Amino acid sequence: MGSARVEGNHPMHIPVRAATTAVITLVVAVLLTFVAVWGAGPATAAPLPSAKALTHFNCARAPQVLTRIERLEARIGAGLPKLSAAEAKARAAGHTKREHRLERRIRRLQSTRMHDRLVNTSRAIENKCHVSAPALKAPPAPATTS
Repeated sequence: MGSARVEGNHPMHIPVRAATTAVITLVVAVLLTFVAVWGAGPATAAPLPSAKALTHFNCARAPQVLTRIERLEARIGAGLPKLSAAEAKARAAGHTKREHRLERRIRRLQSTRMHDRLVNTSRAIENKCHVSAPALKAPPAPATTS
């Protein structure tokens, strides 16, 4: 009694082949459904990234959040020259790791994705809560010492 391998129409080949065909059919059906529902890819318009976040947003906090977004934009604008100067200083000193880290941060803060996220969130809050963004107060002038 050896272990003879049976080829051809062995009784186990039929269920395995049927199961394999069923799994492949299911995967293809799911993929086609996904493509039909979500579109072909990035060419379709994506919803606002903040739309989901605003489903449980409390409109009583809208002025505070809008003020925070305005302050963040001002801090980014004020901090970019400092980061650029620090990057140049690191480059001059030969600190490549620090230079690359600062370069990555500058690139992220200047990205349109970051700006669009802040603008879209502000617009979504303004549309949902029917408030306008408060005017940003000018930062206090630095004290000069003589």
